[in-house]
Amino acid sequence: MNKPILIIVIFIALTGLVSWQYFMPVFDKVSGLREDLATWQGKLDETQALSKKLETLKKKYNSMPEEVERVAQAIPAKDDIPGLLVQLEQLASQNGLILNTVSFTLPETKKSKKAQQIVNEDGEAISTASGTGSTGAQKTSLPAGVKTLAVDMSLTGTQSSFKTFLLAVEENLRIMDVSSIGFSAKGSSDSTGGSSGNSGEDFKVSLNTYFRN
Repeated sequence: MNKPILIIVIFIALTGLVSWQYFMPVFDKVSGLREDLATWQGKLDETQALSKKLETLKKKYNSMPEEVERVAQAIPAKDDIPGLLVQLEQLASQNGLILNTVSFTLPETKKSKKAQQIVNEDGEAISTASGTGSTGAQKTSLPAGVKTLAVDMSLTGTQSSFKTFLLAVEENLRIMDVSSIGFSAKGSSDSTGGSSGNSGEDFKVSLNTYFRN
């Protein structure tokens, strides 16, 4: 091989080596950018699909105002004690019972105190009491942000009226779970041995209702 040809071969080899060393990092970088582009494109597609689903859910939500209102009334945004008192008074009177007293136990405050409001049979507040106690944290299966409001009440009436009252509580729009029931006979006999006419029974009911906080 003569010298000019050898020089040309060496020149071509050096040119190829330099080109390889220069373009190879650029090629790797471009390949990496293509992979990143594909990844971000996939994320963009997922975001767009999620946005469409959210828009669909929003339309369904707006198309069911009655159902949304029912859910809001079942678990209201606040404890709404005045509204709850009205409901209990109506449930009692509509089923032939007299609502004597009601007490509402609010969730524990930061100082672990309980507040109670007592009302008489006319629905008027007669006292408010607070106290401390080591009630401890109770494990519940309630969704996050949902609080429990305990209600204790006393009623007077017949057993049949009380049964219909419990059914009405169960079917009430605002969720109420009866936790305990107690009762005692009411009435006395006069000196002749007859009934004084003050017949019926006193009922004690404890229940839990819920609200979003």
